[in-house]
Amino acid sequence: MKRESKMFTRKLSKQAKLMMLFVFVPLYFFCGSIIATALIKFCVIQFSLVIDETTAVAYLNLILDSIYAIIILCIFKDSLKEQFQDFLKDKKENLLYGCVIGFVMLFAAGIIGGLISMSFGAQSDSQNQILIENLAIAHPIIIVITSVILAPIVEELLFRSTLFGWLYEVHPIVAHFGSAFLFGFVHVMDAILSGNYQEWTQIFAYFLMGGVLSFIYEKRNNIYVPILSHMMNNLISILLVLFG
Repeated sequence: MKRESKMFTRKLSKQAKLMMLFVFVPLYFFCGSIIATALIKFCVIQFSLVIDETTAVAYLNLILDSIYAIIILCIFKDSLKEQFQDFLKDKKENLLYGCVIGFVMLFAAGIIGGLISMSFGAQSDSQNQILIENLAIAHPIIIVITSVILAPIVEELLFRSTLFGWLYEVHPIVAHFGSAFLFGFVHVMDAILSGNYQEWTQIFAYFLMGGVLSFIYEKRNNIYVPILSHMMNNLISILLVLFG
């Protein structure tokens, strides 16, 4: 029998489902990088700019994440207003979960997932993590904007509000597993598609972290809580790269 949570009540509207399915998802997975790359090439040619690969990637991510954030915030604007009011009603506990408990759980999930990955012969850091570390050293301000602010907002609204919320209508277990798996796969997808098949072993840390974020979302019934946890996790990671 399907188990219903007494606490989790967030459901996607038909309009949000259609907008995410036919507008945001194709842009996020297929068209976004093409558009952003074209914009960068246009600026380089038009203004005779000379930039290295790391700088190009940094600005590419900034453009992409900004576009994604604008679109997805417009799609969820009504829900976000409602949930912000709910967040304020239990502000102290939501902040505790978002900034402390959620971060600790993510930190633990990352360590456990990393150990599992290494048992399969993986390197200690994923290709995605190495890229972020290189970008943080070269362009710290841009990486803070993208990884600490924009990416957590976009990813939580995509993988938790949309995917988790949609799959929750099928079954909570399907929602937890499905959203965590896709969250993990997206973080290793580029490396695998480029031919680095060994990178699949890095999925475990991201999968467990995705599971933690969906658990927090269900537990607190508010998307701002996993967004805060995600932001805190990325912020601490970047600070450790810059000052550790």
